[in-house]
Amino acid sequence: MLVRWLIAVIYSGSILTAATPAWPQACAVACEPRGNFQKTAEAPILDAVCFTGLRRIAPAAVGAQLRSREGEPFDAARIDKDLRALARLGWFESIQVEEVSSTLPLRPASENQKHIALIFHLEERPFLSKVEYSGSRLLSQKQIEKMLEDKKLSPRLGKPADPAALQLIALAIRTGLNEQGHPGASVRIAREQARNATLSVRFEINDGPLLRVRQVSFDGHPQVSTKLLRGQMRSIAPWKPLASWRGKNAYTREAFEEDRQRILTYYQNHGFPEARIGTARVARSNEPSRRWLPWPHESELSGLSVSIPVEAGPFYRFESIAATDALQQAAKERGRNPRLSSEQERGGPFSQQEIDKLRRLWIARVQSRTSEIDSAISHSVEVMRTFNPENHTARVAFDLSDSPPYIVQRIELFGLHKFSDRYVRRRILLREGRPINERAVEAGLLRLARTNYFKPIRNEDVRVQLDDANHTANVSIHLEEIGQQRASLAGGTGQFGSTLGVVYAVFDLLNREELLSAQLDGGPESLQILLGLAKEGIFGTRASLAFWVFNNVIRPRFARSAQGPFFSSHSEGINIPWTYPLTNTDSLGFNFTLSRTATEYLLASPSDVPGVTLGDVQSKTSSRSLGLGWVRDTGSERVLFANSASGGWLGGGENMVRSSAEYGRIFRDQVFAPAGAWAFRTTFSGAGSYRGDMPFYARLFSGDELVRGLRPGELGPYAVTARIAANGATTYSASPSGANLLGAGSAEYRFPLAGGMEAAAFFDLGSGLLLPRWLGPTKPILLGATNGVLHGSAGIELRWNVPGVQVPVRAYYAVNVLRTSQFFSLSDNSLFHAHNRFSAFGWGLGTLF
Repeated sequence: MLVRWLIAVIYSGSILTAATPAWPQACAVACEPRGNFQKTAEAPILDAVCFTGLRRIAPAAVGAQLRSREGEPFDAARIDKDLRALARLGWFESIQVEEVSSTLPLRPASENQKHIALIFHLEERPFLSKVEYSGSRLLSQKQIEKMLEDKKLSPRLGKPADPAALQLIALAIRTGLNEQGHPGASVRIAREQARNATLSVRFEINDGPLLRVRQVSFDGHPQVSTKLLRGQMRSIAPWKPLASWRGKNAYTREAFEEDRQRILTYYQNHGFPEARIGTARVARSNEPSRRWLPWPHESELSGLSVSIPVEAGPFYRFESIAATDALQQAAKERGRNPRLSSEQERGGPFSQQEIDKLRRLWIARVQSRTSEIDSAISHSVEVMRTFNPENHTARVAFDLSDSPPYIVQRIELFGLHKFSDRYVRRRILLREGRPINERAVEAGLLRLARTNYFKPIRNEDVRVQLDDANHTANVSIHLEEIGQQRASLAGGTGQFGSTLGVVYAVFDLLNREELLSAQLDGGPESLQILLGLAKEGIFGTRASLAFWVFNNVIRPRFARSAQGPFFSSHSEGINIPWTYPLTNTDSLGFNFTLSRTATEYLLASPSDVPGVTLGDVQSKTSSRSLGLGWVRDTGSERVLFANSASGGWLGGGENMVRSSAEYGRIFRDQVFAPAGAWAFRTTFSGAGSYRGDMPFYARLFSGDELVRGLRPGELGPYAVTARIAANGATTYSASPSGANLLGAGSAEYRFPLAGGMEAAAFFDLGSGLLLPRWLGPTKPILLGATNGVLHGSAGIELRWNVPGVQVPVRAYYAVNVLRTSQFFSLSDNSLFHAHNRFSAFGWGLGTLF
């Protein structure tokens, strides 16, 4: 009696080859059928493994997938794994394995041991030779192929036809039609198999009628207004502007599940922890509509009405929120205890979001700040909730968990089509085999969101499945790609005013996970063009390397200095930065810059400008610089040190040393208003020449980017310049001469406003010095009383992030409480008044800190 294992599977796969010994397609050994195999104390020896039914696939390709080998003891468990491995390939319609007796000559050492052979009876699937799409009036063949390519579902011609893969293609086409307002779309798969074992497939598509969502209602006991619930819906929202163009009036199960989760989250964060949202009831409806063409008449619009059952449950308030003594003691050992808001202490509405926020705050307090995020030493905080159904109150207690941490067993990533799995895993800080850490998950997802290649990642996109028996966790992360090509607006604030530009970036064009980008931005006094190539994980390390080609033009126009030295600077060159992350918050960077600068000086006397002789109005300087920098960025604290040197053994005509340092910190207001925040910044910059003259363009012309309310260059001193008129007369004037040593500090109190706006009350303080010894042989004639003057301003600033652009727009009003106001006699008939404005309105793009 034959012993057989039969597996009929439908799976997807591809033919693999390996350099392993080839088994014959037909058994070449003498075999006799055997009865049922009875286990003995000693396992029989496997003499031969052979295959039948192979037509196109080489026996060696199949044998490479097996663990069973000739001459080894027979293992039933290994045969079971072999069968599953062949099934996963998707090459075969059916698989049978048969055990037979072997009649090969026996070796003397194994005459008393049983010998068997295995025959794998295989039925190959036909090869896919042709795929067609027909019947759709909405989706062309190119659109379908593009959609399948984006979802990595393109049919694999010349490979075994996998029925499961074909079903996924049909599902993707049907989903695409559903998203365009055709919920009744259907796709039929027609197969035609030829005699040569090839298969032609035609997807017969029926678009179905156009049925857009016309009405959305909430049944049951919502206990909140329909307007508030509709405000939580983002995927199905036919009331929003241009809903049909934005795909907001099409019903799909996936879109409803996203909105259902948003509505449930709203309830749980506004006092309804027991809220339940049921499955939507979708029905076809007809609405009357009046049309005016070709003549006024009444008609009906067919569509869908969506009814969502809602049971809000009772409204709960916080009765108390407390932490156990063990948790408080652990927090005191590493930092101060977090303070609960007065609203929660007085009995605010129950909010799961507030509980999660406090839990994360306690976790941050009990975990060591110096340890790595993925360290095996991890403390966890558990939450105990107690609900009182009589008075509808909730008690929340936080406690230090003494149970061992959950170990991450598997991390699954969903939604990746253009980006590789490795690209995402390198950026999230969570690792398989390590303890699960919420800070690591949040920090990793934040790093991933900063790439701007994925849509914002919400809490519901991360799911953690815990196994209490084995103390393991499986993490699944759902991502939604924006695309490999990205065009965005960019803006910022510099020493010559605000700039606005556009950035175009292409990722992984060369299949090396590289980033190609082009940037063009400018303002009234500056223009910059950048072309760059960046690569992370260079040479298999954590470092990143970039190569930039730049072209800059600066034409400053200083206010009230019509007689001053206007100049135009044009720089071009390359910059090669190398960055290595030391920790999750610290990074070390090196950069090499090779540039050439041409500067034109207008209306200036030769003695004021270094490197310019009489009759010459232009100077050219080449620069080769090497820089070193260190940055720490924790999100709430930023520390930066940067130094660079040019000339010397590096070569070039510029011999300078530059240095800068910056410290900024922001922390929440735990005393007056939890929504408010304090922010502080201190910055220092210096530049000097150690050989020869310091180029004029290298001076620092700072203004409202350090002290709001000042014009460009007013933070530094003034210098006297002379000009010879056409009649031979010499006239004198004064203008900002720039500085080579700057220091400034800012303090702000920030508080949010409605509509995503933010307001900040600020106080700025700063001063600029021009040290003649750092300039080289050529020195300007300074107005000494203006050198090193302390400037200060106070005021209020409004900020708003432009939706979709994420470039902050700032508008401020500043009063210069410390300002300059002095008269200087430049000649017998020339008087100069150096003064700052009493107050000023200003605006800018980008954040100051």
